[in-house]
Amino acid sequence: MRVKVPASIANIGPGFDCMAMTIDLWLEVVATESERPAWDYEGEGADYLYAHENPFTRLHMKGRVRSEIPLGVGLGSSAAARLAASALMSPWDVKSHVVDAGADEGHYDNVAAAASGGIRIVSEKVDEKLPNPGWGLALFIAHQPLPTEKARQALPASVSLGDATFNASRTALLVRAIMSKRPALLGEALRDRLHQPHRLHLYPWVEEVIHVAEAAGAYGAAICGAGPSVFAFCAPSQATRIAKAMEDSHPLRGRALVTKITDKGMFRTL
Repeated sequence: MRVKVPASIANIGPGFDCMAMTIDLWLEVVATESERPAWDYEGEGADYLYAHENPFTRLHMKGRVRSEIPLGVGLGSSAAARLAASALMSPWDVKSHVVDAGADEGHYDNVAAAASGGIRIVSEKVDEKLPNPGWGLALFIAHQPLPTEKARQALPASVSLGDATFNASRTALLVRAIMSKRPALLGEALRDRLHQPHRLHLYPWVEEVIHVAEAAGAYGAAICGAGPSVFAFCAPSQATRIAKAMEDSHPLRGRALVTKITDKGMFRTL
C-alpha cells in the first residue's frame, strides 16, 4: 500500500484555525502488514522519527516513510503523518480520515487541506475550497522547530472586540484577494492581530524576515501556521529571489525554499 500526503500551511495570516493551503511538498509511505511495527525513515525529520514514537509506530505494519516536509516548523508535518497513518489502518474514506486525524491534531485546518488539496476554509462542519490563484510561494524554512503547544500557550485566552473585527475584515479581504486573483490586496489582507503578534517573542527575527520579503517585492508575507517559518506570496518569476532575500536576512535562523500551492490532496494506491 502506498499513501502520499502534502504539506500544508495553516492560518494564511488572519484566518486563524479556519484557513489553510496545501503546498507541493510530500510525505510518502509504502507499507505492508506486519506482526509488529518496523519502519525505515528517509528525508526530513528521519532522525527524529527513528528516535521518537510517532503515528506509524502505533501500526502493525512495516515499510518506508519518506518526507519532503520539514518537521515542526509550521508546514503541517504532524497533520500529514496522522492522515497517512489513518489511511493505512482503515478503509479509504477521506472524511473519516480527516475526523480521525483532526481529533488527534486538535484542529482541522492543516488536516482538511492536506486531505483534499488547495486553499480551504474549514471548521468542524465546513470545508470549502477556494480557487488556486497561481501565485508564487517563497518560503523561509526555520532551522529550529517550535512545538505547536508552546506557540498555543503564547495566545491570550480572550481578545478585544476591536481585534476580532480587525481579523474578520482581513480574512474577508483575503478570500476576496484569492477569489478575484488580486494580489495587490494581500499586503493588507495578510495582517493579523489574533495570533502572530502574540507569538513574535518566541521568534523575534521573524518580523524582519516578513519585512524583507515585502521590501523585496512580495505581495505579502506571514508566519506559516504556528511558526517559525515564513511564507510570501509573490509573482512566480520572483519567488527564488525573494526566498533568497529572506534567507540572507537571517541565514543562521533558516533557509530558502520555493514551492507552489497544489490542488492535489492525499491519495492512496494498493
